[in-house]
Order: sequence, then structure tokens, then C-alpha cells
Amino acid sequence: MRHDAASSLMRQRGRRVASITVLGFAALLFSHLAVGAGLATVKVRQETLPLERLFDGTVEAVHQSTVSAQTSGRVQEILFDVGDRVPAGAVILRLVSTEQRQQLNQAEAALAEARANLKVETNNFQRAKELLGRQLIPRSEYDKAQGGYNAAKARVASAEAALKSARERLSYTEVRAPYGGIVSARHVELGEAVHPGTPLMSGFDPDQLRVETDLPQAVAAKVARLRRARVITGDGDAITPAQLILFPVADPATGTVRARLELPQQSTGLYPGQFVKVAFTVGDTERLLLPAASIVHRSEVAGVYVVRGNDVNLRQIRPGNRFGDDVEVLAGLEAGEEVARDPVAAGIWIVNHRQQHGQ
Repeated sequence: MRHDAASSLMRQRGRRVASITVLGFAALLFSHLAVGAGLATVKVRQETLPLERLFDGTVEAVHQSTVSAQTSGRVQEILFDVGDRVPAGAVILRLVSTEQRQQLNQAEAALAEARANLKVETNNFQRAKELLGRQLIPRSEYDKAQGGYNAAKARVASAEAALKSARERLSYTEVRAPYGGIVSARHVELGEAVHPGTPLMSGFDPDQLRVETDLPQAVAAKVARLRRARVITGDGDAITPAQLILFPVADPATGTVRARLELPQQSTGLYPGQFVKVAFTVGDTERLLLPAASIVHRSEVAGVYVVRGNDVNLRQIRPGNRFGDDVEVLAGLEAGEEVARDPVAAGIWIVNHRQQHGQ
């Protein structure tokens, strides 16, 4: 009697353990159960898709530059810092402008003096011209008046040029962003003295990026013919470049050809210096495809619920690259096989089925 009770207790515990471990991937690999819930299925299909070669690429900004000082001065105000978004034409830094304003005032005064002198010389010249016509003064007096008039005009032109230069030097004390972008580096501190050519800030436009990589000449020839490529980010997202450019010369040191992929604006989420994968199409190949949503993952193992007749079986597969909403199946399935479209629903149905049948 004790032996029979012990055996019954062991059988009950075994049933409970089987009910619990049915959720584990290893146990599910061997489950063949009748399907009575009408699970939605999808067929594994074989399609002709591009044959691709992967290469490492580097993201860089189309517009990236370092703004330098164009006049001497001391840093008075820093309006933006690293990581800030700067509108095009915005003032990013100001220099002390005392010296430049003094030069501007002097230039304005010199121009006013030159214009006043020109007015006097203009009157003298007009008077001399009138008197010469009446033959009341010699030609030498007229020539002298004309010379004074011409010299006065030249001094006005020189003063106007000096004023323009002074205004430009004053404008250099307000450093402006040449285009909209993000500050990537600041090279000066508040109060620091700068001179023409001193680097102030660096930045780039995150909305206009490109990727560059080097290709073997044999691959470059196929890429030049097909002109198809994808940029694959670290998250696995694929970006179709707006333009693919192959440099017309090869690097004599490596024998490779530089490829440049212009990315679409404001849609990449990438940043300069980031490494990405670039998939270049070099031909066509047959691939087995399956919706990514039908794959169930357990740690580093992937599988699908294969439906065959009245049975369902969780089978391990080896997934490959992703193509839109589909994933390539490298091993574990054949074309035409049916799998459950919703792996969660399939797993729940299996658990319920086992509980109903006391398994």
C-alpha cells in the first residue's frame, strides 16, 4: 500500500512538473499535440532576393566645420556649448569690441571730414570752371582747382572703404553659425584672448549625413552596374541611401575604390563617426523568408511553431538577415511548411491543451 501511494504521489508530481516545464524551450522542442484551436498560420516562402556583400562604413557629416576668429579680442560671452542645437546665422560667441568700436568711430569721423572737404573742393572747381569759361583766370588755376577736386573725391572713397572695413572688423566680434547644426566641440574659454585664425567652435549638420566605405575592385565593378545598397544601423534598421557615388579612381596603396552613400535628410538617427554596416547588392539568390513576428526567442535560441496536419511542433531555426518585416531562414525549415503566425497564442494553446488532457 505504501508502495502504491508513493507511486501515485510520484505520478502527480511528474504531471505538475511536465505542466510547468512545457513553457521551457527544450521541452517544447519535442511536443506534438493535436491542433483544435484553429491557429492562424503562414507559409514559409522562397523568393529571389538580392545577394549582398557586407562592408564596414563610417558616418560623416556633409556639413562640418570649425569656426575661427577673424579679429583679435577677448572672449566676452559664450552663447552655445557642446550638444546645443544652433540655428543658422545665430550668434554663438561674442568678443570684447572696444578696440573695434573705436576704429569704427575714427573711420566715421574721417569720412565726415573727407566729405566736408569734397564739398569745398567741389565749389572751388565749379567756380574755376565758370571763370575759365569767361577767360578771367589762367588755365593753371583751373587745373589746380580740378586737382583739388579729384583728390577730395579720392579721399572720400578711401574713407568710405576704411569705414566699411571698420564695420566688418566690428561684425567679427559677433561670431555667427554658418549653418544650422549641433555644436560638437568648444575650443575657447570665457575671458580667453584670441587672434585671427584661433579655433572657436566646431559643429555639424545632423540632417545631412553620408557613409563612406572602401570596396575591392571586383565588388566595385558589380556595385557600379547594379547601383543598389542598404545602410544597416546598430539596431538592425536598414536605410536606403538617396544617392550612391563611386569614386572614379582606386587607392594605389590598397587597390580599393571609395564608395559614398548620401543618406536621406532628417530620417537616419545616426551621428558622425559612428560605424555601420553597408550591404551592397552584387547579384541575386534564392532565400527562405518568414515573418519576423512568427519567431519565438528563448535566450540565444530561436524557433517557430510548425503546424503539420493536426500537430504543432516548436522547432529550432537559424535566422539570417532581416528584409523588411521578414527574416531569412538559414536552417530548420523548408519552403511550403506552415508555422503559427502568433507564437504567443500557439504557446498558450499548447499549455491549455496539456492542462485539459492532464499531460
